[in-house]
Amino acid sequence: MTSPPPPPLPPFRSNTSSSSSSSPYVAFVSEPWTIWMKETLSHLKSRGLLRDLKPLSLKTKLGVEEFYDTGRDASKSNISDVPTVSVDSVRARVDKETYERWLNNGSSSGITTTSSTTTTTTTDSSTKSDSFKVVTLFSSNDYLGLSANARVRRAFARAALEFGAGYRASQLIAGYTNYHRALEEKLANLERKSSCVLFPTGFAANISVLQTLAESVFIKRHDDSSLNDRVANVDSSTLEVEIFSDALNHASIVDGCRLAKARVSIFKHLDYDDLEARLKKSSAKRKIVVTDAIFSIDGDVANIKRLGSLKKNYPFLLIVDEAHSTLVYGEFGGGLAEAQDAQNDVDIAIGTLSKAIGAHGGFACCSEEMKSILLSRGRGQIYSTSLPAPIVVAAIEALDIALERPDLANKLWRNVHYFHNDVLRSKHNSNNAVTVKKNKIVSGCVQSAFDIRDSHIVPIFCGDEQTALRVAKHLLLRGFHAPAIRPPTVPDNECVIRLAINAMHTMKDLDELGAALNEAFSFSPGESIFTSRL
Repeated sequence: MTSPPPPPLPPFRSNTSSSSSSSPYVAFVSEPWTIWMKETLSHLKSRGLLRDLKPLSLKTKLGVEEFYDTGRDASKSNISDVPTVSVDSVRARVDKETYERWLNNGSSSGITTTSSTTTTTTTDSSTKSDSFKVVTLFSSNDYLGLSANARVRRAFARAALEFGAGYRASQLIAGYTNYHRALEEKLANLERKSSCVLFPTGFAANISVLQTLAESVFIKRHDDSSLNDRVANVDSSTLEVEIFSDALNHASIVDGCRLAKARVSIFKHLDYDDLEARLKKSSAKRKIVVTDAIFSIDGDVANIKRLGSLKKNYPFLLIVDEAHSTLVYGEFGGGLAEAQDAQNDVDIAIGTLSKAIGAHGGFACCSEEMKSILLSRGRGQIYSTSLPAPIVVAAIEALDIALERPDLANKLWRNVHYFHNDVLRSKHNSNNAVTVKKNKIVSGCVQSAFDIRDSHIVPIFCGDEQTALRVAKHLLLRGFHAPAIRPPTVPDNECVIRLAINAMHTMKDLDELGAALNEAFSFSPGESIFTSRL
């Protein structure tokens, strides 16, 4: 016997009498905040910076409510009864509303709209195929397609059935399990470090690590114990730490530098002579150099070997964010530092589980001593609930698959080389209509190790926003999702179409994308395709 469905929620009565809102669920907001919100939304809209969410449709043979009902009804709870899901890491079903909003660069409200087409994934495409479009994603960071791997999905499903979400507490309280420990050990081994700390996201990992390393040995607490763990302000003249950060580091590193109680020195992008000059001038007692391994927009490659050489003359702690290089570079997937034979030069390797590993979460691989400090002071994991058990199990399975199947990374690199060397430089350039600007800064040690002169992240230079939006729209009309990257993510007039090459892409995908790009840049005389903003 099944339990009756829960009663419907009672109608919500708003405290405001405004009739201009699109939703009845609006609480009373004081006038200063109302003015601020109105002015901020107006500014964002005028600059073309107003963003919203555009949901993709996960395909099942049942509607969303029916899908949930299979779990509510004990008679339908056998795993064989769970509806099959069509999963493809580089294909996505898009309903008409989302597709139109993509084409027209979103809605003007900035508020995510919901409708029957987006909240309910109805029947399969054989009955309503005209309601959806299938697009090929060149926008996903799931570089090896592991999020859709059958073994990863089964591992996740088994863990969810057996453990649910797992214990819902922070790692230091009751959220840390033997599976979390097993994942830490695998990641530490991958990065050739003695230990590892898990974080809710890669963003949280960068922020927490940089904040923690800038702390003094003795942290002054406020006299009022009711302020609960508030750290006293530190006079900037007494700061002992200086952080040296690449000019194009990821936003999580930028925010970590802002939050750290340290002096921050920004060196020119991949200009290690500029970095060395700044290190010479620094009088800081403790120094940190932090860099992305692969830069997320341009796909540029850091020279970690050179940074290791600088450490010998100017002792500093080296932090490398391997977010876009884990499982992609290196014989065993350890990232760019492994590929450059520089893992021993890296003190802390930051990474994410949400890109090539195909799961979710972040990590910092380091020494046992550093782990103890991060566990004791790293606020991003101390005050966050631990990663759900199914996510952890899925990540473990994904790492095992990547080690067992080096062909996945090999296929990714075959696609990368084919796209750069055959598609962009040859197949669609017979009349010199397409030119490739090649100014990527790639260290020699990477070239000699793998002959990798190109990255799996390909920035197609567009310049102004209108050109970028036009190219992105043309690609979408041809069945490819590769959005325009615009300010504030990139500077004004340096907009790009960011392409992410995937191991699951076919050569036909790459050929057709190249043809679509050639069409897009042939609309205006003199326009051509560039693969770098530098």
